[in-house]
Amino acid sequence: MEIYFLGAIALMAVFFVITYAVRIGIDTSKQMQAIRREMIALRNQVKRLEEDK
Repeated sequence: MEIYFLGAIALMAVFFVITYAVRIGIDTSKQMQAIRREMIALRNQVKRLEEDK
């Protein structure tokens, strides 16, 4: 009976670890997309400045 109890606890722990990892991955992905958009905007501004010269 103890084995089933420990197995259930282990499965819950694995579930929470996976859930946490997915949440962190989604947050990181959103941050990376924001950084990419900002870099593209900066690159476009530099191109416009170079064309004006």
